Parts: sequence; C-alpha cells; structure tokens
Amino acid sequence: MKSRFTLPVVAAVVGGTMLAGSPAHAIPGAPDAPTGKNPQTVTEQSATTLDTVDPGTGTTDPGTGTTDPGTGTTDPGTGTTDPGTGTADPDTTAPTGSFRISWTSVWTGQAVTVVQDAGEFSDPVDAQSTLSRVVNWGDGTSTVLSPTTFTATKAYSKAGNFQVTVTVTDPAGNNSAIPPRTVAVTAPAGGISLNKKSVYQGAPFNIKITKVPAGAKTYRIDWSDGSVSTHSVATRALNGAYLHYYWKWDAAKKKWVRNGTGRITGVRALKVAWGNDKGYSTFQTGASINVVKDGWKPTVSIKKPSPSNKASAWKTIRGTATDKGSGLRHVGVTVFRVTSTGKAYCLTPQKKWKRYYTDADVNKYCYATGYKVKVVNGKWSLKLPAGIARNQFVAAEIWAYDRADNYRTTYRTGKLTRS
Repeated sequence: MKSRFTLPVVAAVVGGTMLAGSPAHAIPGAPDAPTGKNPQTVTEQSATTLDTVDPGTGTTDPGTGTTDPGTGTTDPGTGTTDPGTGTADPDTTAPTGSFRISWTSVWTGQAVTVVQDAGEFSDPVDAQSTLSRVVNWGDGTSTVLSPTTFTATKAYSKAGNFQVTVTVTDPAGNNSAIPPRTVAVTAPAGGISLNKKSVYQGAPFNIKITKVPAGAKTYRIDWSDGSVSTHSVATRALNGAYLHYYWKWDAAKKKWVRNGTGRITGVRALKVAWGNDKGYSTFQTGASINVVKDGWKPTVSIKKPSPSNKASAWKTIRGTATDKGSGLRHVGVTVFRVTSTGKAYCLTPQKKWKRYYTDADVNKYCYATGYKVKVVNGKWSLKLPAGIARNQFVAAEIWAYDRADNYRTTYRTGKLTRS
C-alpha cells in the first residue's frame, strides 16, 4: 500500500543571536574571578559580552564570534514532507473491483440483478466505507449503492442491447475500470385472437392463443377490468371472460372483489404477458374488444295453472325467460306454501320444502339462489315435490339476472280449494 504520511523534520531556525547565560562564564583575567570555593561571589555578565551560537551547527566560530546560519532545510527524499510546501504525494491509484449479473438475455419487463459483494471492490488507500458506487444500466438510468447495499435490480421497458457498468470512485476522484456487461433485451413474439369484436356488458367471448414465444411456460391475461389470470401455455383457449365491472384483488379474502360502482363500456385492450424461468415480460396488447352498454332487463313469465284453485294443477309450473342484450345469467324460482294451520314453507335450491318463521329465514334458505331452472329456447319448467294440497295457499316467484346484472321478477298465487 502507498503511504499517505511522512516523518516530520524539525528545523530550528533562529533569527538574531541566541543568549547563553546559564551557567555564567567568568571573564578570563578578571580580578574577581571565582575560585570555586565561594559560588556566591560569581558576577553576572552583560549579554553583549557573551559569545553567539550557530543555529545551524550548534557551535560558535571562536575566530569571528559569528554563527554559521547553515541552510535550514531538510532533504525531502521520497515519501517525506517538504517543510517549505507542506504537501504529500497525491493519490492517483484507482479502486479495483468486479461484479456479477443475473441474466444477460431477457424479455422486456423481466428483472436483471447486479451483484457486487463487499469482497468484490476495494481501494489500496481508502477505507471501503468511503468509496462511492454507481450502477449505470446503459439506458440513461442509474442506481446509487450505499456502502451496505450489494445488489441492484432493473427491468427494461424497451428492447435493445444495453451496456451495464459499475463505477467505484475513491475520495480523490479516481474511478475503477471494471469491464461492462451487455444485456440483450427483446420483446417476446406471441399472439392472441378473439372470437368476437363486440359484446354487451358481461357477455361471454373466447380468447385463442395463436402463437407462443420460444421458451415460454406460462402466460397472464390482463382483462382490462383490473383482474389478471394466469395459465399454462398448454391452455390455448380461454372461455367465459366477462367485462362489466372493475375488480381488485383482496389479499385478506384471497379473491377478486368489486372495485367501485363503475361499469365498463367502450373499446378495451386485452393484454398478454409471457413467463419463463426469468419471470414475466411486460404486458403486450394482444387484441381489442368493444363493450356495449346493456340497457334491457330480462323478460320472465309464469304460466297460470288451470284451474288455479286445484292443487294438482300446481304440481308442475311452467314459464318463459328471455333477454335482449347480454343474455340470461341466472333464472331462479322460489315457491311458497302455507297450510291451513298456518305453517309456512318455501322451496330450497335442493328442491325441498323448508319451514320458515321470518323473512330472514326465507332469504337464508330459499332466496339465496332459488331453485335454478334450465331455460331451453326461452322456456322453463319445474316439477314440485309432494306437499301441495287442498286448503293451502301457494305462490310461485320467478326472478332473473342477465349478464349485465339487469334484474326482473314476477309471480303468481293461488288459493287451493280443490285437490
């Protein structure tokens, strides 16, 4: 390592004369020179009568009585400080280092991670904590690494070849010369198609996977309503996609829930992202579909039993159900009967009679879904279980939702006086 310090050299520079007065010198030949037996008889001498000292050599020239001033400088040599300037040799040695990168070939949107551990950069002079480090991703963006940060991650949004560098700089401004790494970013070549160009709100349409990029294992569909679904590339067709409401993922409930009260209309872009061992690409627009507002309610009816006061006429009830717009989503029938003694029953989705006492019981046991009937060519029928009899009151209600959540209901009643 290069030394940043020099040994100081002390130079004693004296201006004028240096007084030497201790111990006192006797004047040769003086009548009162001390004998050494009585030191109190020593006489102090004037400073003008004393010899002067050479500050450079520390000796006095007895012939002239003057001091040799010398040079007063020290040979600085190598790695020593010149007392005239007080400067040290400059730090011109750059830090050294290396780094690693997770992938050198990715799709747009897939993450690339640069790794530079503490043992992968250093400086021969400065402490590691004083070195600054910057990752340049080659696309005009960069990431500054703190002394305790050893990774940085980047996802490229566009295709191209990008030179990734990590620059280490010491406090003197010397930069490392770590060889860059090239990351090749491409957009995956895949495709989807739709079986319809336009649908009513909530109406079904199908997606077909027309092309899978090489190496792809999975894909995700962004339905443009806030929801995203994931599929294996072995699944080349998706059915039952409905665009009506906006959705968001509820992590606590672990399911998609409605996001606000807005309803979707207009042209919607469906996007696809392809996945492999490196993660998922960015979403690419694969196809577009026009979602049309559905302003029509379903049409439903119950055919009046004939005669309506005869119990046997209610054993099978019939009716119709149609929808003009998005199509029927659910058609349910709920039937009630009350005996002559006042006991009330409703028909459950399992087509069984359930005795109820409150409206809450009806909602819980019979109105949740009702008994779901099958509609064929606009017609439906329901055979009721045993229990309808003379001297009862009976009522049947049909209710329907279309795929745009438009709702309609109707009902018929009868007082059974005959078997």
